Formats: sequence, C-alpha cells, structure tokens
Amino acid sequence: MKNRIDSSRQRTPWDNKEDTTIIENFIQDKYKDNYNLKHPKLIDTDEVKVINSITINNCRHCDSDRIKKNGFTKNGVQRYYCYECKRSFSPTTGTIFENHKISITEWVEFLLDIFNYGSTTLTSKVNKNSINTSTYWLNKVFLLLREYQNGIVLKGKVYIDEMFYSVIKCDIEKKNGKKLRGLSRNQYCIGIGYDGTNIIAIVEGFGKTSSDLTKLTFINHIEENSRLIHDDEKAHRKLVKELKLVDESYSSAWLKTKTDKENPLRPINHQCDLIRQFLNTHSGFDRDNLQDYLNLYCFMNSKPRNKLEKVNILLELALNTKVTLKYRDLFETKEKDG
Repeated sequence: MKNRIDSSRQRTPWDNKEDTTIIENFIQDKYKDNYNLKHPKLIDTDEVKVINSITINNCRHCDSDRIKKNGFTKNGVQRYYCYECKRSFSPTTGTIFENHKISITEWVEFLLDIFNYGSTTLTSKVNKNSINTSTYWLNKVFLLLREYQNGIVLKGKVYIDEMFYSVIKCDIEKKNGKKLRGLSRNQYCIGIGYDGTNIIAIVEGFGKTSSDLTKLTFINHIEENSRLIHDDEKAHRKLVKELKLVDESYSSAWLKTKTDKENPLRPINHQCDLIRQFLNTHSGFDRDNLQDYLNLYCFMNSKPRNKLEKVNILLELALNTKVTLKYRDLFETKEKDG
C-alpha cells in the first residue's frame, strides 16, 4: 500500500494569511461553517443519549458482572466501575468507538456514502475528512462485518457461479516478461451465490475452482433440497450430491447462443457484474482486504434494502461488539507490509 499524506480538509489557503480580501474571508467562513456542520462536537448532538442507552451488565475489560455506575465524563457519558478488575470504563470501551475523537454522528453520512458505492477518496472529500480517516473508518466497518456471511443460507432457487478478479498490478506474476495466461495465480477465484434475496461472495483462492473448493465455499450457505441453477462446471457436482440439490445446469456452449435476456443465469451474471463494478470503484485496494470488500458488498445488497436500516444495524453492531482498532496500529501495520 502506498503511503498517503494525511492532510486535514479543515484547512484553507488563507488560514495563516493576515491581509485577506473580503471575498477570501467570505469563502473561508462559509467553508468552515460547512466543515463544522459535518463535524459536530459530541456535546452538540444527541449522541450522549444513544451511548448512555446501551445496556451494560458486564465489565468491558474482564466481563465481570460486579459493576456499578460511577459518575459521568465531561461530555455526559455514563462511566462504570468494576469491583473485580478495579478499572473504570464507559459504554464505548472495547468497541470501535473507544476513545473516539470524532462524533459517531458523522458515521451516518459516512456509511450512506459507502452504501451509495462511493470510493474512499470520494467519501473523504464529501465528508471533509482526510483520506486516512476514511480508510480507518472503512477498516472498522470491515471488522464489524468479518463474520457477516457466516449466517447466510440461500434457499429456493439458488444460483451459483465463479468470477475472477485480478491481483494488484505490482503483484502480477510474469514468465519471460509476459503475464501468465489463463486462470493463473494472477486471478482470484470468487464463489458467488444468490437466491434473489441474499447473496454470498467468498474468495476461494487463485485460478480455477475445484470440487473441494466449491464444497467448502457453499456447503454451509445453501439449504438442502434447494434448486441449484448453474453452468455445467464439473466442480459443482459434488456440492449437488452432498446437499441433495435439484440440479438445473446449462452447458457453456448453449449459454453462448443466448442473449442476455434469454440467459437463465442472468440473475447471477448480473451480481457478478455488480461486484466487479463495486470492486473497481475501490481500484488499487489492498487485495488482502478482498474478502472484507466482498463482505461489505453482500451486506449492502441483502435485506433490509433501505440504507438507513443498514446504518442502524451497523451502529448497533458497533456499540455492542467487543472489537477495537487503533489508528496507529492500522497504519503502522500497512507501512510494514508495504
């Protein structure tokens, strides 16, 4: 990953200029008014009510239930004390919002932008955040959604297929100065499943799939006796047998004779196209995060459809899931890996 300069979008060209013109003052004032509107202080929002509404039954540090309320922070956030480990904590301790300096309120706009297929760069500009801040927030979302697909089970008419996505340019393997041909290690294989309501997308590995990889990818995500609609990929046969699926397969040669509207695999082909568009929106992303981006796509394109309901789900997760990510840990790790 290339190092990026973390510059604040709060700055203007006239911050340290004494002899500014009336027009420069006007632009500066309006810009900063808009910046402050997008970056409200915790005390100026209803965020404290949200944080204090979280039910706390156990210590955020040691999980003991021997706790008591212990006053408030300067911003009005309820504090607690644990008799077991002798430590204080708040409702956000141990969550991705621990020691947050930026209002949780900003997450609503950030998440809506991401759900509208905004790139990290575009989202940072719209919300007047530095690119590093938006990258940091996105990685927090990745943490929350890391196990999202685990509980998805497709049923009824289920479509499956594989799509391939290239490794990042600098990682392309070559032989005699030329890229390897075919489905080589330069291509990630992604297993896609869709039942018209929910979708799964799981990285299988590099190159062509196999019977064992197909089984491993889909075995826990398709209900037994469902109808499986797919191409005549031999690697799918083991899965059909294991789950007693009603097999509806079409030969690749026959499918090539059909228009897009006539193609019985159109629903899964459409999802593959959308996933590719989504990944390309974040072009140049670290391929180590490929599965994280796929988890995000599946969350965005499964029920509920309303984006505000999705924001609600993620904020509930964020405030009730014990997982943290420190800013310096994220970027120090990336610098070492890069």
